[in-house]
Amino acid sequence: MAYLALYREWRPKLFRDIVGQEHISKTLLNALKQDKIAHAYLFSGPRGTGKTTAAKILAKALNCEQRDGQEPCNKCSSCISIDQGLAMEVFEIDAASNRGINEIRDLRENIKLSSIQGKHKVYIIDEVHMLTTEAFNALLKTLEEPPPKVVFILATTEVQKIPLTILSRVQRFEFHRISIEGIQKRLTEVCTFLKREVNPNALVVIAQKSEGGLRDALSILDQCLLQEGSIGVEEVYLVLGMVGETYSSKLVDELASDDYAKCINFLSDGIQQGRDPRQIIRELLDYLRQMLLTAATGETPMVAPHIQERLIKQSKQIGISRILKWISILLQGEGQLKYASNARLAAELLLVQTIYGTQHQQLNGQEEVLQRLSALEQQIQGVSPLNKVPREVKSPKIPNTGVLNTLNNVVKTEVVENTSSLGEQASDSNSKLTIKSIQDRWNDVMEQVKKRKKSTQAFLMEGRPVQLKGNNLVIIFREGCSFHKDKVNQAENRKTVEEVLNLMFGTTLTLQNIMENEFKTIDDQDNQELKNQEQILIDKAKDLFGSDLIEVRE
Repeated sequence: MAYLALYREWRPKLFRDIVGQEHISKTLLNALKQDKIAHAYLFSGPRGTGKTTAAKILAKALNCEQRDGQEPCNKCSSCISIDQGLAMEVFEIDAASNRGINEIRDLRENIKLSSIQGKHKVYIIDEVHMLTTEAFNALLKTLEEPPPKVVFILATTEVQKIPLTILSRVQRFEFHRISIEGIQKRLTEVCTFLKREVNPNALVVIAQKSEGGLRDALSILDQCLLQEGSIGVEEVYLVLGMVGETYSSKLVDELASDDYAKCINFLSDGIQQGRDPRQIIRELLDYLRQMLLTAATGETPMVAPHIQERLIKQSKQIGISRILKWISILLQGEGQLKYASNARLAAELLLVQTIYGTQHQQLNGQEEVLQRLSALEQQIQGVSPLNKVPREVKSPKIPNTGVLNTLNNVVKTEVVENTSSLGEQASDSNSKLTIKSIQDRWNDVMEQVKKRKKSTQAFLMEGRPVQLKGNNLVIIFREGCSFHKDKVNQAENRKTVEEVLNLMFGTTLTLQNIMENEFKTIDDQDNQELKNQEQILIDKAKDLFGSDLIEVRE
């Protein structure tokens, strides 16, 4: 006997054998029991979930000569001929290759011929959404008023493409994706019957990769069984041409390390083993999806059992925010990757963008917080000393000789109060660290940066520290060295310098890299702002005591 593929050999022949579609089996059995068979049905759902199988079982049940309750007997001549595809009463039509109006007209003519011995004529039209608009229009009247004992069963994977005029004339049954447990159970039955040893974890992987389609799962198992000996998870991955979840989990670790070299080298190792760069990125996205679902819901991830604990740990360490950023970058690049002429280069670029994008987002968030803290600190340090004028001074009748002394005492009192109450906290963290101490040890800083990364030290040589504002260290670059300034501003170089500063001075410092002419402009603006504050102070004193009593001295 010719070899039959597993999905054909194990195709269900009874309603009770259909896996994962109990809601449909029960309804059709009740319709047979009550003799309420509709003239037209629409079976819709994902591929490999049992639509055509259910249609054939229904056709057998309608024409069975020795029906066992509502189930077909599978022994009479009618059942056998339908199983073999030789029955005169059952017509299977592939709408993908018979989609025109002429084919539907021929079908309408054949329908008029009466069935043999009073049996039902069943027309199974597979992938019915492929019919043309004209063909659908030609089918409408026949679906609405078919001859007696004629049943139409339309099957489709894309129900949204079916015209509403057709949907309103049929009973619709929606087939669901089969659960992983249901698929695994059926695969176990097959392996037990064939007396083949297959690792349960391997069956779980097959069930997951079939995406709810039992036919796909049986096809994968059929291919795996061509190998000799016991079948494990790795053998399944090899058959599928996949890198495997173990590889994806290691790649996630490399991404989390923010190390470009390690990540690219690990990708290169996978490609050297014959793995497709596109498939690597595709599986990485699937793995990140499971991480996101685990982090968001806390449920057990749908991955191979031996990798579940590792995925849960990774999802906790990396966090939802970072996972979302990775998925967003990879999704955008994955769509372009399939059309790339150099898939390896495109995959490498995509991984580098993923790390860089995450670092850039983190640095932007840190810089925003530091800028807000710096602005608040400057606001506290810059409080005007005469914001609160003592109410005791109401009358200008003060001896000329004591007016200036009184005003000086007021100013001194307010300055002391403001600087002691507000300035102490702002300057406390910098009381031990000054710009001079940083400048004195700048050569040591450069030496440590050189040990970590020579290129960063080369760029930093053109700059020098000139000012310390809170935790912001201002470094200016001479004219013509904007390139060096931009390089130091890059995330990786900036991180290296800041880590060295933190190690040497014991405090977190943030670099503020600017050009020399920009620094002078800022300094001039600060001086002008100080003069403006002094003028406001003088004007308030004149309003309070009178301009003739005020003498301004530098």
